[in-house]
Amino acid sequence: PAETGPPLRPAEAILADYAQAVGGRDAWKRLRSLHAKRDLTVAGQGASGHEEHWATADGKSFGEWSLTGVGSFRQGFDGRGAWSQDPVFGLRKLEGVELEEARIGGAWNAEPDLASLYVKVISVPPPKDAGPDLECVELHKRLGKPAVLCFDAQTHLRARQTGVQPSPGGEIPYTIVFGDWRETSGIKTWFYEKMTAGPSTIEARTTSLKHNEKIPAKKFRMPKP
Repeated sequence: PAETGPPLRPAEAILADYAQAVGGRDAWKRLRSLHAKRDLTVAGQGASGHEEHWATADGKSFGEWSLTGVGSFRQGFDGRGAWSQDPVFGLRKLEGVELEEARIGGAWNAEPDLASLYVKVISVPPPKDAGPDLECVELHKRLGKPAVLCFDAQTHLRARQTGVQPSPGGEIPYTIVFGDWRETSGIKTWFYEKMTAGPSTIEARTTSLKHNEKIPAKKFRMPKP
């Protein structure tokens, strides 16, 4: 008979351990806003840049990225609709799968309650190239293909995520690796992220992370054309 691996733990148990590892729901509920800054480096291309991100407890988010030789990118979610602006496709309202991605990406305090963002979450074996010391769940969205999120079996923290990113030019497979976890304001957050999307690999390092700042509502609104 073919060899089988150890039985998979239920997805609910894996996510419950993660929620506890990042501080628990009560710690996250004490936060009302987020303002983060990160340095970006594009591996092998000599390009670098910066990212700044804002989010509020009422479900709004806004981010802007700037890369030398590439340009500036902006994306916002006002709690109902999402928009983006970039050098190639200009300013546009997001719909369909892209709107669903923006909704999930802009969800407030999602880390201790990830299952609430998806229609179904199931346990799956770790990818063959990811190593055995991971516990993984498959996240099924209302629209678009599912993503696979893996956690360190010992610390229960995020370790790796794979999926497909929608774009006007088509779907782009991606892999994200998380690291350098630190505690701020009573919660744990990753300060290092390496994302490989298509032929590009971008490393991001958090340089500033602040909570409970007052952020004006106009920050998240779609700008006029």
